[in-house]
Amino acid sequence: MVDTRLIMLEGLPSTGKSTNSDYIRMQLERNGNNVKWIHEVASPHPLFLFFEICSCLKKHENAVLEKWEHFARMALHDKDTVFILDSSIFQAQIFTYLWNNAPYERLESFVDKLCHIVKCLNPSLIYLYRKNSEDTIEYLEENRGRQYLLNIYERDKSRPYYQDKPKGAEGFKQFLRDYANYAKSLFDSVDCKKLSIEISEADWTTYENMMLSFLEIENIPCLEFFPLNGVYRNVEFGYEIIVDRLTIIDPDGNRKKLTPKTADEFYAECLPMILRFETEQLVMTGLQINAHWSTTGMRYVKVR
Repeated sequence: MVDTRLIMLEGLPSTGKSTNSDYIRMQLERNGNNVKWIHEVASPHPLFLFFEICSCLKKHENAVLEKWEHFARMALHDKDTVFILDSSIFQAQIFTYLWNNAPYERLESFVDKLCHIVKCLNPSLIYLYRKNSEDTIEYLEENRGRQYLLNIYERDKSRPYYQDKPKGAEGFKQFLRDYANYAKSLFDSVDCKKLSIEISEADWTTYENMMLSFLEIENIPCLEFFPLNGVYRNVEFGYEIIVDRLTIIDPDGNRKKLTPKTADEFYAECLPMILRFETEQLVMTGLQINAHWSTTGMRYVKVR
């Protein structure tokens, strides 16, 4: 593997950051590496002040720098672990600076400071994009629905950015266009080992091989195991997880693919947690996300 302790994936929403963070995590572990994938909705998140944004951008910058410095110290101490970050060095910052109508030059200077903080980890950056950002916006609307765009606009419409922008979904689409321009410029400016992948053809086998080659990771096929089918319930909170071979339906109704890690442990598609199957029980391990049902250590008992 290439000499790096930190792998960062960036790109617009719906460019495959989580999917490919998950893939890289699995391949690293199959190659014998200890890995921590810090998902963009990890709870708690060691780097984000996403919804705790200070009214003063300077105070916000100082708080974020402090978080990144703490993360770098922690990562250096955990010397046998490779860390994966998605949406942290570009996306979180772009949202904050666009929200505040801050000039691009200030954003670039700040991201440069973040890169300097993690330089000790020899970071590698992978940037996923479509040449025409309108294609990504169209893909996002088709896959997540127009209501998703409206929800993001409603959440953020009080920010300074939106005061002179179109209302509703069109306002968020304009935000994404500006995001795409900023992200491309940031990728060009950052000083680290980096790879950009144009994904318009959706040839994911080729893209995966490009990433593995960039990181010098051997492509090892997954194991062939299956969990015990059934309905698993957490009695305390009433959550249910339905397991059907290599698929689960989580308590939020989302269908997720399972990939074997061992005979008893399975990766959940695009999520950082591991599902461990014990005798008539399912246990959440690994890193949790915001959804409460994923809390590390939560147990589900097979009820049928």
